[in-house]
Amino acid sequence: MKTLLETLQSGTAYLEKRGVDEPRLNMEHLTAKVLDCTRMDLYLSFDRPLEESQLSPLRDMTKRRGNREPLQHILGNVEFMGKEFLSDKRALIPRPETEELVGILFHQYKNKKEPIDICDVGCGSGVIGISLANHWPDSNIEMIDLSDQALELTEANIQSLDLDSSRFNLINNNLLEGLGKRFDLIVANLPYVCTNDIESLEPELKYDPVSALDGGECGLSLIEELIVQAKSNLNDGGVLALEIGDDQSSEVVQFMNDNGYKNIESLKDLSHIERFVIATL
Repeated sequence: MKTLLETLQSGTAYLEKRGVDEPRLNMEHLTAKVLDCTRMDLYLSFDRPLEESQLSPLRDMTKRRGNREPLQHILGNVEFMGKEFLSDKRALIPRPETEELVGILFHQYKNKKEPIDICDVGCGSGVIGISLANHWPDSNIEMIDLSDQALELTEANIQSLDLDSSRFNLINNNLLEGLGKRFDLIVANLPYVCTNDIESLEPELKYDPVSALDGGECGLSLIEELIVQAKSNLNDGGVLALEIGDDQSSEVVQFMNDNGYKNIESLKDLSHIERFVIATL
């Protein structure tokens, strides 16, 4: 009978051979999931023998991860801004950079009136809008996505976090097209990968919906469309906040300037990449 430590070691070696980043950390997460414990608990019971009823599902999960299925999909959840969100193939897996965008918005409004009417465009699993709603309890959030499956996942996350569903309005729509409403804040993490680059992405990203990645020929098709649309949907002084791809900042800033936006800021993420553009109208 294999011990917990032996299982961790063999699983880590397997994942390493399969090219998985941080194989030991991945193996710890999978093992903790099967044993229904924390990662810290694992370190307190390395000599614990594992039953076949535990090893069998762990082998299956380890094989899935070795096939480069994202860890978040296997676990069924992802942590974002200190909350646990459901995560699966219906929407893009939230990235740490997007947490940074939410944190930037919290800081931007720290010393001024909080936004009441907020729109999360291309909401995916809903992590941005839901996190903003958690932080600003008086806000109302419009959650927009073109994918019914993504909106279903957003709704499931609202329910799983026990939030007041009346504060959220989920809409299947192409960006802001035909939406006759104005907002204090419009925020979006839209697809920004160039179409020709999709095939060369890391294997894990191929489990995300293509529609959540493909930003058109130059990666900016949807972002530029939203910048134009948002002019009709922002209140005076309203804010448009965008997450963008590598090397897209100068083009996005220029496009916003050409479209009459003011106070345009390009901000770096923790990797020192110009990742966010925020502007007012």
